[in-house]
Amino acid sequence: MMDFTSSLYLAMKHPGTTLQRWEQLTTGIPAVLGEPALNKQVAEQVARLQGLECGLTAPSTLHLYWDLYHVLSRQPVIVFIDEFIYPVSRYGIEQLLVKKIPVFYFRHQDAKHLQQLMQRYCKGITKPIVLSDGWCPVCGRTAPIEHYAALLNSMNGHLFIDDTQAFGILGAGASTIFPYGIDGGGILRWKQLTAGQTRCITTIVSLAKAWGVPMAVMGSTRNHIRQFEQASAIRTYSSPVSNAHIQAAANALHWNLTKGNQLRGRLWDNVKLFRRRMAWVDLNVSNSCFPVQHLHHPDASITTAIYHRLKQRDIKAVLSATHTGTHPLLMLIFRSDHTREQICHVVQELARACRQQPNVKGILSPDNQTFLL
Repeated sequence: MMDFTSSLYLAMKHPGTTLQRWEQLTTGIPAVLGEPALNKQVAEQVARLQGLECGLTAPSTLHLYWDLYHVLSRQPVIVFIDEFIYPVSRYGIEQLLVKKIPVFYFRHQDAKHLQQLMQRYCKGITKPIVLSDGWCPVCGRTAPIEHYAALLNSMNGHLFIDDTQAFGILGAGASTIFPYGIDGGGILRWKQLTAGQTRCITTIVSLAKAWGVPMAVMGSTRNHIRQFEQASAIRTYSSPVSNAHIQAAANALHWNLTKGNQLRGRLWDNVKLFRRRMAWVDLNVSNSCFPVQHLHHPDASITTAIYHRLKQRDIKAVLSATHTGTHPLLMLIFRSDHTREQICHVVQELARACRQQPNVKGILSPDNQTFLL
């Protein structure tokens, strides 16, 4: 069966035989009492790859968000959250609500609406906090984080970005020829944000997608990471990231340094081939460079029928909701290890499935967006 559901974009799999040996899986003590040196090294290297000063490892983004809301609940803050932020980024928000800390949702990737809300509600000594994803795979575009950062720097606020999707894929030096850029440092590098712009930014990144390692890293200024460590509740009651996961992360760092740009180039070639072949058969897809590509039809039954047709032909795809939840999207997730034959085959099957449906010309990208660098 051909699989277009896995988000291991760079096909990093880390078989046990390729990793350094470890004497014990976990330390048996909470992270606050001590972490292996390799944990700190991985955190620092991931942070520097993003252009940030310092990093901190955690078993998952869930651990970090729960801890983040715990820390924020003890401060005089007002919180603004993108309405369509990734669901895990909301876990633990009840800690704010219990303390009656104001929480507002702004329109998806809408810097102007965020500014209006901040001007209306940010008064006195209250510090504004903004939470957003870096890249939205449903829209196929980046959040205007440079505008968010400008707002928050001017108001002594702070921006928390979940950069899980972009990290490992996007990087510095993006162009129309190679839109991913190099080194995979994520959205801050891709947007070319300076040190002055990022002083109000903290990133939360899962390494489980491009790098294939189920663990997370928080990156920010050295001072902010130190303050977070001191106020953390999770680190008091949870073990540090296991030696197995840290060894896999170290392996991913090595692969990213030695083969990463080659893997990203292969991934872009696959996405480009898919888009070109889809144009040849006169089918539209989301106008995005990202490895998550999707089709959308105004008739939900047709999208669903195409999905089931692919399934019958042993092709695994993703049937996902749009932001509005009114119509499904048919998503295909591409990896660097997909072959040319597999991509051509899935396009042929999509064309056959669409020919069996009425109004084939109605297959459009959601909102018919144009991808811009």
